[in-house]
Amino acid sequence: MIKTNIWVFFSLYVIYALLSLPLFLLTSSGWLGIFFYLAFASLYYLVSSILLFVSAAVRTRRKRTNVKIKGKLLLRIAFFQTFVVLFNYGTCGDSICYDSFLPSLLEESNIPISFAPPFVVVVFALLLYLIFLSLFLLDVA
Repeated sequence: MIKTNIWVFFSLYVIYALLSLPLFLLTSSGWLGIFFYLAFASLYYLVSSILLFVSAAVRTRRKRTNVKIKGKLLLRIAFFQTFVVLFNYGTCGDSICYDSFLPSLLEESNIPISFAPPFVVVVFALLLYLIFLSLFLLDVA
């Protein structure tokens, strides 16, 4: 467990959200990156940041600014986000490419590819990432 001030946590979360969106965009391409990451993810991060700000303001008013952060949940979030970023799919015209970010990067460097998860697994990991992040924010708020 990590103990910190809610305003420190809020500031770190805003920085995290501002860094996560371009990271997802850089590893994706085409309409998938534009539609999903710019529209959906930016809306998710914006709404969660606003709700976290409201929660921080209410906690400050009640003089309960210390929060506890669960380390295990934070590690799960980091794992799923890393997995989704490394194996993020792009689009080739109207269809989804068969190569994700890391395998295509390794292929260009002539390094053999040992693991390339299907698109469904990456989408499932992305949904788990969003669920765990939401649970984490609800737990902190």
